[in-house]
Amino acid sequence: MDKTIHRAFIILLLAVGGISVSTIFIRNIDYYLLPDEERPYHERYDQLKPSGIESHGYGIIGSALIIIGVVMYSSRKRVKAFSQVGRIKYFLEFHIFLCLLGPLLVMYHTTFKFGGIVAVSFWSMTAVAMSGIVGRYLYVQIPKGIQGDELDIKELERANLELKDVLCEQYGLDEIDLKKIDSLAVPKHRAASIVSLLLFFIIGDITMRSRLQRIVKHLHARSVDAAMARKVLHIAAERIKLMRRIQFLEQLKDYFHYWHVIHLPFTIIMFIILFVHIAVAVVFGYTWIF
Repeated sequence: MDKTIHRAFIILLLAVGGISVSTIFIRNIDYYLLPDEERPYHERYDQLKPSGIESHGYGIIGSALIIIGVVMYSSRKRVKAFSQVGRIKYFLEFHIFLCLLGPLLVMYHTTFKFGGIVAVSFWSMTAVAMSGIVGRYLYVQIPKGIQGDELDIKELERANLELKDVLCEQYGLDEIDLKKIDSLAVPKHRAASIVSLLLFFIIGDITMRSRLQRIVKHLHARSVDAAMARKVLHIAAERIKLMRRIQFLEQLKDYFHYWHVIHLPFTIIMFIILFVHIAVAVVFGYTWIF
């Protein structure tokens, strides 16, 4: 899958998720905004209450999306027979999509009312979804090869050296120029916790363009034309990302391991209570359209 197709794939997922969630909310907003005691008098109460045909359907579809997302990704990641089926990066992205859309549909099933043991499942599900976003960001920061395998420090340093050669030999940057670029990659103080590390990476990503303007001014002062300056900035940005990943590679791997330790228990709790909830609903006859 080339970059254009991959970008279109991501946009499609965002569009499907965004349109689905917003359409449901706009369609039923007058019901969701009513106080609990007034909802039974709403004209569509029988359809929109948690056991109603519409809201019940949201719960079933949402739960199915979560289960499919987890089983699909876990199978691709852990079952040897599936190890060559596509790039794991794409499975992870689709897993994240399903496991974010699913909880939102389940939220519509509850009609924004959380109580009892189901609340434990819902908040576990929320914790899984939120920790999944953090985990995805950490995963992206760990450099990987074409097949999605993690790169070791020697491979990263070799790639960094190649970028340095391109900047120096092809674009004529000197050691002073490189120091200006490299100073943007490494923080003055080493991140002491996962929060400070995430803040460093996130703020770095957000402010990358503005910080690179220092390089632009320096290049303009040397009468470098705009087209070449853009190419230099692109390579400089790659070098900055690579250098900070080299700097924090082991730390990132450690935090990613700890993230798994947190993510998995919430997932197990969520599924246990989800299946208990489904079993109780079926026993009491809430079988939707089946």
